[in-house]
Parts: sequence; structure tokens; C-alpha cells
Amino acid sequence: MDAAVTIKGTKSGIILVLNPSLSFEDLCLSIKDKFKEASSFLGRNNMGLLIRGRQLSDEETDRVVEIIQANSDLTITCIIDDESVFETGFKRAMGVLEPEQEPVSIDVPLDDTFDDSALIYRGNLRSGQDISSEKSIVVMGDVKPGANVTSYGSIYILGELRGNAFAGAGGDRDAIIMALDLRPIQVRIADAIAISPDAEKGAKLKVKKKKFLSSTEGDPEVAYIENGHIVKTGYGASFLREFYKI
Repeated sequence: MDAAVTIKGTKSGIILVLNPSLSFEDLCLSIKDKFKEASSFLGRNNMGLLIRGRQLSDEETDRVVEIIQANSDLTITCIIDDESVFETGFKRAMGVLEPEQEPVSIDVPLDDTFDDSALIYRGNLRSGQDISSEKSIVVMGDVKPGANVTSYGSIYILGELRGNAFAGAGGDRDAIIMALDLRPIQVRIADAIAISPDAEKGAKLKVKKKKFLSSTEGDPEVAYIENGHIVKTGYGASFLREFYKI
């Protein structure tokens, strides 16, 4: 019989593999026992959680997180989703993925899929809260003043960006920072830095009025490097086609 619960630790967080043939209540008992046994090994850490093997509702996911935190010294900071699933839906929503371009299902090993994932954080980041990842980061909420987001890839804020964002932290000058409302204290992309237009000193974040700048108030905005400087413009299908030459 397959194990009820398997825990796999990675540099980005924890992969929790659940046996789909067992009841949720039985899985909860096994999760409790597993994390009690592994508590000393896992230590006191803030980690992301990727759940595999069984589709859980939001309520069930919340209960799993509560069990983990009650039976270990871990703090689960976010639930991680596959980048491929998010990226397909995101491109379709932005008009990049044509209707006839249906996503292709590919069977790959678990670790390979996880290594190609993005960090997805659900909720608002408040002052003093920081998240960082070697992967691209998606925040499904607001980034408040005093909060920081750092990624070696790109950053997507599905809310307001009022804090600090550092994309391309490993030197990737093609990284971007997108937000539904982009009014940061400071943004960095690779070695370029821009600050709020209201700040007294430093290079200001400038609006680039190009042909793909959205004229509709409330549309998403994006910051990127152009001619060595960080500029921002409207974010949408036309920007993506121009920027990525697709």
C-alpha cells in the first residue's frame, strides 16, 4: 500500500504528497503524525507548501496548514502552484494565448515540475513583511508600504504595489515588475533603480508613453528597463508582443 503522506523538502519549501485513495480525515491524522515526527528535522522555518496527489478545497488546504503549524515549528507563508498552470491562464486573460492554443499536458517527474514553478503568495504583504525567491513571484494581493518582494525572475502583483520590489536580482535585465496599481516606494530591476516620483532624491520612475500604453484608467502597469533606465507603461497584450517579440 502507498504511504498516506510523503514529505519532500526542497530549497523553495515543502512538497506534501497525499494518497488520493484515503479519506481527508485519515490524511489529516497522517499529516499530524508525519510533521510531529519530522519536527526536529524541519526546524523553525518559514516555508512555502506545494500539495500534490489530491485536489483540496480552500477550507481543506487551510486545515492542512493549521495541522502542520500546530505540530511543527514551521510557518507556512504561502501555497505554491505550478507556474505552467498559472502562466497559461494569465496569458489567456491578457490576450496572449490564442483560443486555439490549448495547453499541452506533459508527464514530468515531481522534482522537475517543482523546479520550474513560480512562488505564488495569496494575501496582502504589510509593512515589515518580506518574501524572496529565485523564481518569479506572484502576489495575489497588495504590497503595502514597508513590505519587500525580491525575485531573481519577474514580479507580478495582482493588486497595489506600494512597497519595494526587486526583480532580476541575479542580474536579469529582461525581468519586469507588473502590478494592477504600480505606485512603489522603490523598484529595482537587475542593477537599475527607480524611486517614487514623490521622493526627494534618486532616479524617478518615469511614465513611458508609447503606442502600447493603455489609455484606460485602472489597467495594469509594468516597469521594465529601457535604455538603461526603469520606465513604466500600460501592461497588456500589445506590450507583451512588443517586449517579448511574440
